[in-house]
Amino acid sequence: MTSTIFGPASTLGVLQQQQLNAEKLNSQLQQANQEVSTGLRANVYADLGQTASITLELRSQMDQADALSTSNTLLGNKMDVMSTALGSIETTAQSVLSAAVSNVNSPTPTAATLQQTAKAALATLTQALNTSYAGSYLFSGTATDKPAVQGYSQVSAATGKSPEQAVNAVVGSGPASAADASTMIAQLNAMFSSTATDPTQNFQGTFYNGTPATDASGNPSPRVTAQIAQGQVISYGVQANDSEIRKVMQGLSMLASTDVSKISDSGAYQSWMKSAVSLLSGGVTGVTAAQAALGSQQQLVADTATRQGDMQKVYNTRILGYEAVDPYKAASTLSALQTQLQATYAATSQLSKLSILNYL
Repeated sequence: MTSTIFGPASTLGVLQQQQLNAEKLNSQLQQANQEVSTGLRANVYADLGQTASITLELRSQMDQADALSTSNTLLGNKMDVMSTALGSIETTAQSVLSAAVSNVNSPTPTAATLQQTAKAALATLTQALNTSYAGSYLFSGTATDKPAVQGYSQVSAATGKSPEQAVNAVVGSGPASAADASTMIAQLNAMFSSTATDPTQNFQGTFYNGTPATDASGNPSPRVTAQIAQGQVISYGVQANDSEIRKVMQGLSMLASTDVSKISDSGAYQSWMKSAVSLLSGGVTGVTAAQAALGSQQQLVADTATRQGDMQKVYNTRILGYEAVDPYKAASTLSALQTQLQATYAATSQLSKLSILNYL
């Protein structure tokens, strides 16, 4: 009969088991070291089990808050730039208005300078309205890839005319009578409301390159919008074809198109100047109101971004409540594993040195 004798494990087998133990302890040691250095669980999902889904949802909400907060910071910066440009427009228009008011009933010595002053103001206005931020033009509506307005003497590719040419075609050498002035003003009103019979004489295309006031069906075109919070979208900003801007541009164009000091007929002079002053005054009032509205929107965005920053802190605190490790427990675990590993290495080293020759 054959019998099998089960003797003690061989030295090689014990050595291999010790090496496996050392590898396992080394892996645990690395994980413990990571937890001590980061303060977070190395394997969140294994440690938390089903409750790990809570941290996933919290992280998703925190990421959304972070994305909106970053977006609102950029939006706030864009609004700041737009507000600065509107301030420049208001200041420039108000300066010309003040000079025009003193000449509204009859020309004073400063009347001869109004034409050049208005031309300089139009250049400043054009520069402000063509302000861009992060590659987007701010006053072009949704057509952010296009400069909002043409330079006053710059020919439009869409109509083949510059704003100056369009206005001069109406004004010529200036009004010679009150009736003449009335006719010209009516034509300019049609031009700046884009209702002129000749499409090359319209504000849209010759003066303005951005989103039209209405679409092909005659419905109002969509305005620029921004999502500032979950479920909260705002329409913001000013377009260069808004009525207050068109009023300022029309008033300035009337003064820039002719030397009012050379209008000899008093009826023509007063009609022309009163119309220009009225347009500038209404435009300045409108721009001031637009600045106030934009300021309110800036405050809304800033307050929303602050709340989102506070929510990020709340989310982070709640996530840490699940994912953070007890620093004292983690340090103790690390120390114990280091001791175990050192002992395992020592035992493995001793086993590797054993030989039958040591006992012969």
